[in-house]
Formats: sequence, structure tokens, C-alpha cells
Amino acid sequence: MGRADHNEGSTTRGSLMRNNLIVWPILVIAGFLAGFIPQHSKANRLEQKVSASTAQIDACQLSEQLSQLRDSGTLMYLEATQKNYGTSGDDANRFFNQAQRLANSTQDEALRTLLGGTLSMRDRIIADLAKGDAAVVSEMQPILSKVEQGTKR
Repeated sequence: MGRADHNEGSTTRGSLMRNNLIVWPILVIAGFLAGFIPQHSKANRLEQKVSASTAQIDACQLSEQLSQLRDSGTLMYLEATQKNYGTSGDDANRFFNQAQRLANSTQDEALRTLLGGTLSMRDRIIADLAKGDAAVVSEMQPILSKVEQGTKR
């Protein structure tokens, strides 16, 4: 075994080391991608599910708020028809406050317009209830009818 054999062995060893230096990083990157891609896909699916659930919760909350608004309006009207103007005034304040909160928080332009029209009658209805004016019932009817029709979802 001469010098040529020794050079051949070191060339082979150097070639193996170079191959190892190339192969190992490739294997590490491939292993990283093999773990990352499925996790990334799973995270995206979960994010979409959370987003859909959030939208559904928001819709349910709005539906509940609209239901409470209709209930307050109905109580206001019922008390006014029974000439309980003081109680009806309390219900009217609750009704109009709920309408104001909804108008300020909704992104739905049609709902905001409906509530804006409702709120425009606030001062008149509250004043008529304070006076004990029986004509307030006929003022409430179109408002409640519009709210009933415009808030069913």
C-alpha cells in the first residue's frame, strides 16, 4: 500500500463526508417540512372553524338582542293599552335604550335605518306617556309593527 492507496482512501473519505454534509441538512429540512405542513394545514382548518363559530355566536347574540327589543316594545305597548302609563314609560325607556345600543353597534345598514326611524319617535312617545295621553297607543303601533317585521331573522 503506497501513497496512491492512501490518497484514494482519503478521497473516498472526503467524498463521503461531503455527501453527508449535503444529505443530512436535506433530511433535516425534509423532516421539518413533513411535520410542519400537516400542522399548518390543521391550524388553518381550526382557524376557519373558530371563525365560523364566532360568526354564528355573533348572529345568535344579535338575534337575542332583537328578541329582547321586541319584548320590551310589546310590554311598553301592553302597559299603555291598559293605561299604566308610568310602567309603560319605564318600558319605553328600556325599549329605546336597547334600540339605541343596537343602532350604535350593528353593521347592518337596514337595521340601523329601522332603529333610527324608531328612535326618532322616542321623545314624543315618552312625553305622551308622561302626560298620560291615550293617543300614544296609536303612535306606538306603527313603530312596533316595523320593529316586528324588520327584526325577524
